[in-house]
Amino acid sequence: MTHAERERQFLDLFEKNKASIRRVCFGYLNSPTDVDDLFQEVMTNVWHSLPSFRGEAKISTWVYRIAVNTALVYRKKWKQGEELPELADTSRGAHQTLEDQERLSMLHAAIATLPDQDRLVVTLLLEGLSYKEIADVTGITVNYVGVKISRIKEVLEQLIGEASNGRV
Repeated sequence: MTHAERERQFLDLFEKNKASIRRVCFGYLNSPTDVDDLFQEVMTNVWHSLPSFRGEAKISTWVYRIAVNTALVYRKKWKQGEELPELADTSRGAHQTLEDQERLSMLHAAIATLPDQDRLVVTLLLEGLSYKEIADVTGITVNYVGVKISRIKEVLEQLIGEASNGRV
């Protein structure tokens, strides 16, 4: 692969995947500065790994896997005992009602409490990936993706219910 071909492929990947990768980054961190740093690190890793892409998986799945692996390594860099930033609510739109905003906040807060793999699965599901694509990214079986999603939904419903009942 020539440098020009690599650059064209990278720019195409960047344009097609930047929003999804940023959302994955927000799935792991809250601070926009930290998310920007993580996003930059993910894209650097994609650039360096591009020549080794063999086409055995969809390129979007391959990019997700790089994003997830980079995010996990990035999180390990945090000093032990130092809390990671909480998830931001980046979904607030001007046309949403206050109730919708509160429910989204509760959902984001509930997702933030999930273990890393569960948080990843729900983030990929919200990105619109199929069970097969989620399985490819996470390295678990398609059947187990379905089981995990079912369990995650139950946990999220319980957490949101508890948060709703806690507000008086």
